[in-house]
Formats: sequence, structure tokens, C-alpha cells
Amino acid sequence: MATEALADTRVVVVNGARQVGKSTLAELIVARSAGARELCLDDQAVRGAAEADPTAFVRHDGLLMIDEIQRVPELLLAIKREVDRDPRPGRFLLTGSARLLGLRDLPDALPGRAETIELWPLSQGEIDCTADGFVDAVFRFDGNVRMPACSLTKRDYVARAARRIPAGGAP
Repeated sequence: MATEALADTRVVVVNGARQVGKSTLAELIVARSAGARELCLDDQAVRGAAEADPTAFVRHDGLLMIDEIQRVPELLLAIKREVDRDPRPGRFLLTGSARLLGLRDLPDALPGRAETIELWPLSQGEIDCTADGFVDAVFRFDGNVRMPACSLTKRDYVARAARRIPAGGAP
């Protein structure tokens, strides 16, 4: 979906909660894109360069992926100027853990220039590579959902909440 969006949109924003795979998805796209460059604003030196000269920071001929864009919202105006100057699709891939369009100090976002893709966490069934049926049940029973008895204990739920999913998929 993100690669399709980059084919016809200047800026693609992958938005979502922490640890849902935004950076991993963006890194995979960068790895498959010739001439792409990846910059992470979690790195203090990278963030300092972005704050010091946003215009120079966003200049790049290929795809430029900027991870955690909400850390330097001033970059969005520089990106806006850059894509207005050169309107080719697939210029920027941005990730953000905060709802970018909801930031109060966000300058004139990127209306008409960007497509936002919401990345949601995996369900427990997806993590376990099994069908869990929860969403189907919600739609089938119009919100009055009764799930079958579950053999999970409180300890099992705590273990599920605390586990980390490896980059390659299911644990």
C-alpha cells in the first residue's frame, strides 16, 4: 500500500502508535528503492542538523525517508517547498508516532501533497498466526459480542502484553 502511494503521491506519511512497525516498513521500502536515503530524528546529531537548516536537510534527488518526523515539525514547511518546486511522486516517506495532523504547532501541514497511511497493531490472532475472529464477531453481532470461553490466564495476558515481536514476524 505504501509503495503504491509513493508511485503517485509526493509525500507519504506512515502514522501509528509506538511499536506497530512504521520504521520497519519504511526501512524495507528504502532498501528496495534505488538512491533512497534514510534519516532518523531519534538521533541527536541528525535532529540537530534538521533543526539547524531544514531546507538543506530535505534536499535529495531520490526518495528521502524521515523517521519520527514529529520531532522536528519545522521540516514540514521545507518539505512543502521542496515538493512544490519538484512535484515528482515518491519524494518523501515520513513516519510519525504522534498524530501529525493533530499537532498544535504544526505549520501548514501538507494538504493536497501527502497521503497518510495508518498502521495498526497486530491482533493476537495475527501474532499467533491463527484466526481470532474478534472483528468478524463485532460486525456479525452489531456490537453485542460474546466471545467463546478462553483458556488464557491473567499470567498469560501479562506475558502477551510484555512480549516483543521479532522483526521477522510471529514469535
